[in-house]
This record gives sequence, structure tokens and C-alpha cells, in this order.
Amino acid sequence: MKKTKTALLRNVAILIVSLLFLVVGSGFVYTDHLLGKINYVPEPKAQTGPLFDGTQSGATESAKSGMLGGLYHDDAVTNILLLGVDDYQARDTGRSDSMMLVSVDTRHKKLKSTSFMRDLYVAIPGRGSNKLNAAYSFNGGQVSGAEGVVSTIEANFGVDVDRFVIIDFKAFPKIIDRLGGVTITLTSGEAKLVNAYSDDRRHNLTAGTYNLSGAQALYYSRIRAIGDDYERTQRQRKVFESIVSKMKTSNLPTVLSALSDTLPLVTTNMTKNEVVSMAQNSLTYLNYPVSGHRVPGDGEFQPEALSVGEVLVPDLDKCKQSLASFLYESDLPDKVYQ
Repeated sequence: MKKTKTALLRNVAILIVSLLFLVVGSGFVYTDHLLGKINYVPEPKAQTGPLFDGTQSGATESAKSGMLGGLYHDDAVTNILLLGVDDYQARDTGRSDSMMLVSVDTRHKKLKSTSFMRDLYVAIPGRGSNKLNAAYSFNGGQVSGAEGVVSTIEANFGVDVDRFVIIDFKAFPKIIDRLGGVTITLTSGEAKLVNAYSDDRRHNLTAGTYNLSGAQALYYSRIRAIGDDYERTQRQRKVFESIVSKMKTSNLPTVLSALSDTLPLVTTNMTKNEVVSMAQNSLTYLNYPVSGHRVPGDGEFQPEALSVGEVLVPDLDKCKQSLASFLYESDLPDKVYQ
């Protein structure tokens, strides 16, 4: 029993961190205490049923798929939008600088991640056209901001987004330092920037592989001075992968300490029961093969300089088709959901 409870607590930790973007120890009471630290918000959208129905025995085969409210939907594919949010100034509503759709596909038994580029030039419902990451700040940040990003992605790319998870970038240094740092390989250019601008006493890094502190890893993931947004999102994925690796090998007290510090910086419209359900099945999900996609993909956009800055103007028809094919594969819904 103790081993089973310990495994479940570790699964919760790995799951939450994996989904950042990316997360029954000493009794259900303590687990409930940990999960209670997450900021839960009500889901205003009408629901077709609880999440993860496809994980139940025999449920995937009978899971419905089709067009729901003009959006592609499949009960066996749960789409969770992860938003990495940071604010650079006092009283700033923040920006969704990292936007990733994590899809738990129990029909094909795959875990899928789709990165949305922050400079996508799209129509933001009720706000006109702008960069995709502006949808968060336009709608006031936090819950309303996340709902604004969800509605923007649904309106432009035609897929149903089931839930969202907001992770404050302030969580990264805390969890990284609790885990003893993360292993990252730096180029000479990256090392110079980390030396100059990260809030850390160590300023002697050169090109090579290092165990970065939380402050160093946070700045590394936010570098804009070199490369482009493709490289920036790649740096973020490297940090997330290193966090997950550390989580898997850390002892339980270290994991619990990291969770206790960082869960208050997580906001979601998933219910506590849905988080528990995902945690209970996390070893299954994490053993699924992982595949990735990017919106827009190659050949699906044109770069332009507009009044809002340098943007990527997507070919929406191509983006919709490639995204839907990636998420639903040969089971692409083609009928009205009944």
C-alpha cells in the first residue's frame, strides 16, 4: 500500500511538470492537501462529459467523434492548453509567452504536443487582429485571459480545446532550485547572455553543459536577443524536459517540497477529480509515444511587418487541415456530433 501511494504522488508530480509545458503519498488527506494548493476555476462552457472517458475499459471504442459547435471534437482525445505566463512590469497583466496544446489521445494511444507561435497574426474575437499572445493580455490576464486564448485558437484553427492550465513563470526557479538545478547545454552566445542578465551570482559560464540554477534556467528559456521564436520555444522544451528528468529521479521529500512551493502558481479549469484521474493514469500516458507539431508549420505562413511588429500571417486552411490531421489522424471527425 505504501509503495502504491508513493507511486501515485510521484505520478502527480511528473504529470503536472510534464504538462507545464511542461505534473497517494502518506494518505489521501495529504494528497488532497497538495491538490488543494492548485487554483481551480469553474468551467463556463457546456460540457459533453467528464474528461478522460477514453481511459476507461472499453470506453475508447465507443467514444464519440464529430463536429461539435463547428469544431473538431473526439471524446477519446483530450486537448489541454498550457500557458506559460510572465509579467515584466508591476501591474502588468502578463503575456502568454508559451502556448502549447497537450493532447491525450487514448484512441491511438499517443501523447501529442502542439506549439503555437506567439507571433501568429490572427483574429482575436471581439478585439480585431493581432499577435496570438496578445489575446491573453487583451482579455485581462489569468482566467479571462486564458479563456481569450482558448476562444482565439478555436475560432482560427477549428479544434475543440477542453481545458487550460496556466503556469506562472515564477514557478520555474522555485521548482528547479528545489530539484538541485537542471542540466542544459549552452552555446557561447547563450552563455554570455545568461552571465550578463540572469539573477545569479555565477557569471563565468562559457559554451558547454552545466547544471543551471533556477534563475539561470528561467533567463535561458526567455532569451530573445539571439535566434528566433523557433529557437526560443526549443530552449523552453529543453528546460521542461530536464525538469521532468529530475522529477523522475528525485526522492519523494524533494518532489513534495517542490510541489508544495509551485502548485499555488498553477491555475486550471480542470476539476480536482479530473486532475486525480489524470494522475492515476499518468504512467500510462507518459509511456505513450510522444509526437510534436507546430502551428504554423513550414509552408503555412508568410512573414510580414505590420503595425504590431514582425508577424507570421498563417494560411488558415492549411493550418486547420494539418492540425486536425495531427490530432485526429485517420479518425478525423467528418460528421455533426450527436
